[in-house]
Amino acid sequence: MRFLTIEQGEELRTAIQYPYGVLVAVLAYGGIRWSEAAALRLRRVDILRSRLTIAEAVTQVGARFFWGVPKNHRHREIAIPADLRDDLNEHILAGLIIEPEELIFTSPHGQTLRSSNFHRSVWKPALRGADIDSQLRIHDLRHTCAAVMISAGAHPEVIKRHLGHSSIKVTMDSYGHLFPSDADALAGRINSAISKARADSRRTEDQGSAEATAS
Repeated sequence: MRFLTIEQGEELRTAIQYPYGVLVAVLAYGGIRWSEAAALRLRRVDILRSRLTIAEAVTQVGARFFWGVPKNHRHREIAIPADLRDDLNEHILAGLIIEPEELIFTSPHGQTLRSSNFHRSVWKPALRGADIDSQLRIHDLRHTCAAVMISAGAHPEVIKRHLGHSSIKVTMDSYGHLFPSDADALAGRINSAISKARADSRRTEDQGSAEATAS
């Protein structure tokens, strides 16, 4: 499991052969799977609301494609950053993608993307161009999205829904080590409560002593 910083993600995006920089950004900042990105259709993109609906996936086995639902059989709607939304909108307009069933990302000949071809002709050259670890996998962009969300303070449940995990356990087993430790903050809050309780107790005792002396 490898992660990119946002700075590295931007370097990779700009190094990627046109028009696939937007695809890399969707994978890195949207966190969707390759199979989901390759199956993304125009009708699933809501530019006005900055939302993508992930409801379909396509996998390649040999020379054949198999279409179906996303992993875990769960549709989901995800929010995307405004800059990514604008990039995606420009990609759609430049590509004259107008029919609802049209795929957002295709091969240069308008066919379904093959991960093997993309990896060889686009991905590997871009890694070299951006001076990024040659062992970085396309799937590591999904891990990058999780790391970015965690650094932005996202709750684990939000990350679970965004990535389409089957359970919060999957999310925490995969990324729990990236969450900042709350141990010190928790200890501090408990200590504040203890200090307040002791201060209240002392005030009560002092008040009782004062009343006893006055009487």
